[in-house]
Formats: sequence, structure tokens, C-alpha cells
Amino acid sequence: MRQAVQLVHDDLKTQPRKKSKLTELLKNKGGKYRGQVDTQDSLMFNVYTGVDFESLVPDWRGISASIVVDTPPGRARSDNSYTRTSFWESMSGKRLSQGGLVALVWQSSNDISVHLGVIASSLRDITDHVKRDPDRVRLRIVFFDTKLELRILQELRNPQMSEQHIKLLVESSVMFEAIRPFLEAMKREPELVPFSRYLVHRPPGFLDTCKMDPPRYSTIPGFAFNLSCLFPDKTDVEDLTLSVTDPQSIENARAELRRSSRLDPSQADAVVDALTREVSLIQG
Repeated sequence: MRQAVQLVHDDLKTQPRKKSKLTELLKNKGGKYRGQVDTQDSLMFNVYTGVDFESLVPDWRGISASIVVDTPPGRARSDNSYTRTSFWESMSGKRLSQGGLVALVWQSSNDISVHLGVIASSLRDITDHVKRDPDRVRLRIVFFDTKLELRILQELRNPQMSEQHIKLLVESSVMFEAIRPFLEAMKREPELVPFSRYLVHRPPGFLDTCKMDPPRYSTIPGFAFNLSCLFPDKTDVEDLTLSVTDPQSIENARAELRRSSRLDPSQADAVVDALTREVSLIQG
């Protein structure tokens, strides 16, 4: 979502003196934005134009803003009511889904503000409206920024204030509830960071010299891994143990796995490294 908003923000900054991908979307009244994040990665997301506010209404999540946007190009603009309804039903979970994360990008003169929110409308709410209107889609959004509610009220009282404004709705396929726990956790300073020796920010080169501890459970006295299951039945290996506290046991297990197990040499090294380190990153 952040990258999507950044691409739209940068295009708005160049309007109207320079054509951009957003220029075509504004002309077509919405659609899919296909942008390049860097030299390797691309990004595709939905942009809805013509955002207008209708009201502020109480919602089980809080105060939701009732808005209308331009219907995106394609079947959604069909003259046939059944075709329009079928489009949104087929897009259930992909476009304007209840609980989806959206961003309102609001340009006023040289100022561009961004407000995140969650879609509160159900699929039925949307289809009931598009049955009657081929040009506009109505939905309700609960925005996180309560200050935005005052700005919406001001526009509702005086619609002429925003005649020169550009308001866009940016949608990236993210369900807010799926990421809420992570965002909530980031609001407070953690008392304990798992594997803090390795995962927190360190100076360059730190991990090259940092000694990786074995898994805590594997250091219990008398504990050892039995790796005999990794050998074919036809071999003579019936019992191969690996003790993480014994360097000779580790090297012997590595050599035997490389020599006659079902694993190739790189897989053998990966298994031994994963069993003897409390944190491992394996490319597969």
C-alpha cells in the first residue's frame, strides 16, 4: 500500500505539466495502475477517481464516510444491470472487499494528504447500488484519522470548496484485520524480542562474526538427533546421532550425510546447519 500511494503521490506532483500513468487513469475515470517500484519489481493496484462525499454515518467500527466513486472501466460500466452486478460478484474478495485497506489521496492546490481507512460496505451494499447506477459506485469507509471527519463535514457544507481538488481512492489487496496484530505490536516498545541477538539492527558485518547458538532444547544433557531416517534402506547405517554440543559429532554427521544419505551435499549441509543453529535461513 505504501508503494502504491507513493507512485500516485509522485504522479500528482507532476500534474499537469508532465504525462504519467495517472494521467491516463484520470482520463479513463479509474482502472488498474501498473507501476515500476524499482529496476526489478513492478506493482499493480486499483485506482478509483471522482471521489465525492455523501454523508458521515455511525458504524459499528465508528463513524463511516459514505462516498461515491467512478465505476472502473470494463464490464462494471455495462448498460446491462445483470452484467454490472455479475462483475462485482465475481470480484468478491478482489475489489472493494469489506474489511479491505484503502487510501484516500486528496490533492488541494500543492498540498497532498493521504488518509487510510477500511471498507465497511458489504458486497450486497455495492451490488444494490450498481444495479441502478452504471456510472458510480457507493461504499462506506471508516477512516483512521478522526481529523478527516471535520474536513469531510466542511466539504459537505460547502461542496464548492473542493471543485479544484483531486480525490482518489487507492486500493491494494490487503485485508486490514490480517495485519492489525503486527501494527498494534509496533505501536509499543517490545519488552522481549525473540532471537534479539540476530534480528535487531546491528552494525555491518556483525553476523559474520556472531556465534550462533544451538536450539535450547537440543542442549539438554543426553539429547541427540537420530539421523538414520535420512539414509536408504540398503545402506548399513542403522544409527547416526548428532549431538549439538559435540563438534566431532557434528562433523561426523555432516560427512556421513554427504557420503551416503538420500541428500545431495548442499541439502546435507542445510540439515546439519538447521539442527545446530537456533535461527536458520535456507534457500529452497
